[in-house]
Amino acid sequence: MSLTLVERKLSADRPADSDPPVHSPLFIIVFTASCLFVVIVARLWFSTDTSVVNVSSEVMSIVSFVHGMTLFVLLGRDRITMPGYFMASSAAIVGISGLLVIPDPYFIEGARPEVYLNAALFASTLTQIGIGALCLRSDSTGRPEPVVLPLRTVQWAQGAGAVVLTIAAALGDRLEPVLDGVGFSAILLICVATLLSSKGLQSVWNIVLVLGALVTYPTLFISGTGRLRAIALILALAYVFFLRCGRRWMKTVGVILAPILLAGLGAWRKEYEVSLSGDYGNDTGLSSMFVAIGNFGSLIHDSELGRLPTLGASLLSPLRSALPDDLAPHWIPEAIGYELAALTDPELYGTGFSTVASIYGDLWWNFGALGLVIGVPLLALMLDRIDVWAVRSYRRAAQGPRDLLYFVFFASLLGGVGDIVWAGFHTWIVRMYARIAALLLLWAVTFYSPVQNFPSYVSFGTQGRRTPSRCSLSRTSIHSE
Repeated sequence: MSLTLVERKLSADRPADSDPPVHSPLFIIVFTASCLFVVIVARLWFSTDTSVVNVSSEVMSIVSFVHGMTLFVLLGRDRITMPGYFMASSAAIVGISGLLVIPDPYFIEGARPEVYLNAALFASTLTQIGIGALCLRSDSTGRPEPVVLPLRTVQWAQGAGAVVLTIAAALGDRLEPVLDGVGFSAILLICVATLLSSKGLQSVWNIVLVLGALVTYPTLFISGTGRLRAIALILALAYVFFLRCGRRWMKTVGVILAPILLAGLGAWRKEYEVSLSGDYGNDTGLSSMFVAIGNFGSLIHDSELGRLPTLGASLLSPLRSALPDDLAPHWIPEAIGYELAALTDPELYGTGFSTVASIYGDLWWNFGALGLVIGVPLLALMLDRIDVWAVRSYRRAAQGPRDLLYFVFFASLLGGVGDIVWAGFHTWIVRMYARIAALLLLWAVTFYSPVQNFPSYVSFGTQGRRTPSRCSLSRTSIHSE
């Protein structure tokens, strides 16, 4: 049987030493079919007995969580992948959020009745399962051989990052709205260079440096409203760490620890809200996280009332954000979040308030139910290609500062996957603007730096066969000046 166009695209342009696919067709079929069967049965059960709507929604949420986290662990084997991150994020935004929304009276009795929440969970979970099946089909790149940066490159990256970080912290609010992105890129550059140095995390000093840089980000650059930005930085660093010395059991531990991380982030947000208003309406502090799936339900409801899809117009909104207000063409729409407020929070519409409806709601807003169908192969292709390009940039990272900055860009792009699932393409792209600007500035500096011209060395195993990657590189011959 010949490959479909999508399958050919997914398998094209892979590194020459990619491993053969590790997921058998039988496993992909059985796992995907089992998840689909449970979700469809839960939906049909509700359609014949409306009193079980909440139970039906709970089943779909559980399937979304189990499916997403399972693929996070399986995809990429020892390393973390962009599709794996997407699946884990969907498990949180759809699965965990669905379980949190179901007992919430505001969503059940207010603007988002349970019937539309059920429809949103059904549509989101089906789409997630479809994307997961294609990602399993194309998953073949295991963890590459560890890359070790020359000492000069490490020193340049740490020094350049520290200088940018110091300037950004000193200027503070005067750098708005790019302050967060500049701080993000500077910290990520410092941490990536440290992780890929000859000693990596075997050095106590390196561990202190990475932890100190991570603490600096929420302390100086974001507040309680920046949880996804903090998560993006953590995910980017986790991606780099797993390229160096990841293990599948570590990913399993990450899944177990994820609820603890979410609870901590919720407490952080709750404390922030209380400090502003003295009150908070949600015990978990995670209302902004699970509002996406509820808003998707409102969007489905509005579509039944006659709202037509925008036919992709809102996908142009990142262009508007890149231009000054007086230069932005009127035909470029505002971000979907501002328009969604008219449906979900009409009393706040036009005040600058913005909300989200997840990537699945974004696709529905633009193309209706057809958007979810089209989104399955397109999202799978996008996630797969970004992952392939990230691995390629990692292999070249030791060639000099410019190549290292290129890899940091992809790590930043990967780390922002939570923005895609939570809010759609607009937030993901717009938050990358300032991060890219900082990296471009540093890239320009490399033309005046002699470090770029120094030889670099990459650590490889025995020629002709793959050898196990180790966190310890004591046996590896590393040349640096």
